[in-house]
Amino acid sequence: MFSHQNSLRHLLKPEHYCSPSHFELELDHLFRPHWQFLATKSELRHDGDFMTLEWFGRPILLRRSADNYLAYENICSHRHCMLSNQERGNQPRLKCQYHGWEYDDQGHTAKIPDARCFRPWDRDNSRLNMYRVEACGDLLFVCLNPKAPSLREWLSPFFEETELRFQSPMWKLVHRWDYDCNANWKVPAENTLESYHVTALHPTSFGDTLPAEEKSEHQLESRFTALTFSSTMRIERIQARLSRWLGGQPTMTYLHRHIHPNTILVSTDSLTYVVMYLPTSPTTVRIRVRIFAIRGTRRGPLASYVSWIGGRIGRAKAVQIHSEDRAIYESQQKGLEYSRHPGVIGAREERIYYFQKYILESLGIPLPPDNSLAKSPLSTLDTHSPVD
Repeated sequence: MFSHQNSLRHLLKPEHYCSPSHFELELDHLFRPHWQFLATKSELRHDGDFMTLEWFGRPILLRRSADNYLAYENICSHRHCMLSNQERGNQPRLKCQYHGWEYDDQGHTAKIPDARCFRPWDRDNSRLNMYRVEACGDLLFVCLNPKAPSLREWLSPFFEETELRFQSPMWKLVHRWDYDCNANWKVPAENTLESYHVTALHPTSFGDTLPAEEKSEHQLESRFTALTFSSTMRIERIQARLSRWLGGQPTMTYLHRHIHPNTILVSTDSLTYVVMYLPTSPTTVRIRVRIFAIRGTRRGPLASYVSWIGGRIGRAKAVQIHSEDRAIYESQQKGLEYSRHPGVIGAREERIYYFQKYILESLGIPLPPDNSLAKSPLSTLDTHSPVD
């Protein structure tokens, strides 16, 4: 059942989806202080593997050293050159591309060509800036804030669930996908929080019937919202049989977790994926998707082949659905930039309301007054109560 049986206010204004000043507030208060999904262990398979990217205005280099995953600011302490401008690569030692300075795992200088030229040497003040890296299963998260709580606390109450469903070798990474969209990051985030659009955008995948309310359970909290959907549809039955044959424990449920602000965790009996919305400007976003398929515990050529086929089919279906959603984002963004409507949120879209409420309260922006709004007797959280 939904927690509300009435419509809800659209709390964000159209300018919140395109304003440069609002965008900077979001970066400072929603993104830089919190954990962000960056990559998977499977993408850094070998000692010395690294990847680089820009992270909320800061260049990051993520590297594997033995079984440790380490994140550095991608700037050499010598004369400020980027350590590497390769998107991916491998180095036995972390080394600057310009003058060959080498660094150890802790970011201290390890080798400096013609080091006598730099006497006396202040080794501590030439250490690379580093960021926190923690893992949940195969997923690697980075935090720019040294005072943030642990990743386990941030993902609570879904840490153990996520660890189990993104854990190698039971689950295997089958697709890595990054793509850019001409839309504010909240546009795709809100799309994934509601099922109201599925019959219009995904008629082939989901048919002409909306998911049943009585099979949908919503959790609505200030830090996250979650959907648990129980189904006996044909696709769930097929996934359950595949999981059981490969040694899994099927549940016939679809789990969708949104950890505020921008991390989505989705799992079924045979497929799991993580999505992160990386804002790149007020009106553009880079979407990072990592899709896993069940590998199971059964071994042998037949099991490997069945897992491979199941992974390919699941990956194709997930990409199809994401592509159908992607096609609407730019139109949604253009409408927001011109709209003079206040907007409205239906009961089926109630997770969007809590997402918008989290944003406003995290930024210290008062909720718009609306004394005429009727509250649902089933509501689990007063619509005007402060965030915990």
